[in-house]
Amino acid sequence: MRKCVAIILVLLSVLGMYAIGQAKPLYEQYWEPGAYTVEITEEDQVRLAALREQVEMLSAGTKVREASDAETLEVQYEKYLQMGEIPERVYDDVGPYTWAVGLPDEEAISQEEAYIRACMVLAAQYDLQPEQMAHYWPHYAYITADPENPVWQIDFICYDGTQHNTATVALYAPDGSVCGIQYEMSNG
Repeated sequence: MRKCVAIILVLLSVLGMYAIGQAKPLYEQYWEPGAYTVEITEEDQVRLAALREQVEMLSAGTKVREASDAETLEVQYEKYLQMGEIPERVYDDVGPYTWAVGLPDEEAISQEEAYIRACMVLAAQYDLQPEQMAHYWPHYAYITADPENPVWQIDFICYDGTQHNTATVALYAPDGSVCGIQYEMSNG
């Protein structure tokens, strides 16, 4: 009888850990379409275009940059088409989610506008300054898990080892409003 109770407790414990592991958010912060918008001024465009040029120059030849450059949106899409069935997951914030990538259409904001908006979101949410942002290469994905609300996902990856964190900003592609953000610090 004790063995039976012990086995049941172990099973309940494992199932509980599984349920907790499944019931987590996709993003640290999440918003519905149009709920969190970012206004871009001409000054913002000029300032962040200069930042982008600086990042382009400083990241040239780094392994992060080379890997990202090789993983274009087209390459990501081709790999996705070859993957076969992808299991659905359920997240607390976005609900049922089956990862899928695609290519932006004419309704989507441009990749450059997505970069500018993502930088502004990181600056507003985490008080990141341009000097810090200059250490991050943006890697882009066009996520179509919800075909009605495709998302530009920009992963900011430190290319020179000076920062010990990563950031992801997801923007709804049709209007550029913020979908979600994730910011992770490591103890490196």
